[in-house]
Amino acid sequence: MTTQPIEAVLFDLAGTLTAAQPAPTELSLLPQALPALQRLKQNGISAGLLLDHSDRQLAPLEALISATAYTDQQLRPLPAPDLPAMLALRLRAQALNHCVLVSGNAEGIRAGLNAGLWTIGTALSGALDRHGNERWSTLSCEEQDRIRLQATMTLMNAGAHYVIDDVAELDSCLRDIELRQAKA
Repeated sequence: MTTQPIEAVLFDLAGTLTAAQPAPTELSLLPQALPALQRLKQNGISAGLLLDHSDRQLAPLEALISATAYTDQQLRPLPAPDLPAMLALRLRAQALNHCVLVSGNAEGIRAGLNAGLWTIGTALSGALDRHGNERWSTLSCEEQDRIRLQATMTLMNAGAHYVIDDVAELDSCLRDIELRQAKA
């Protein structure tokens, strides 16, 4: 049984590698973002970004990202498949079903599904921003679990193939996708 390689991983920047609503020109990466991107590069997997503003400063990511696509281009808005499909093509993907979209919101997940991509939702990356990253450790375990469950259910209801807390858990999903493709 040979595994089918993942050709590209597309990230919806907001809610996966940064907080859910970063400022238009600031890039405040989550601590797990760079290690996840570095592992993709080491494994020979192209990475791309879906961005909401073309004026965003991407200096910390430029060596790790192969292509970007902006929502302000003349494309239909999410959940239309235009943006993720265009980005996969920019990454020179041969087959969209060998690409993965990682998103922290339901519209991103739906757009990835509409484009024929595998989808992975990041439950906490986006949810933490809405509840304050600095406040997270002060919340009770019950409140943290409630927030995590609510975000997970939102992404699952949107159709995500996988839901993880954040991109630090991405590798196991990619391995599983490759194994599932080999069994197809």
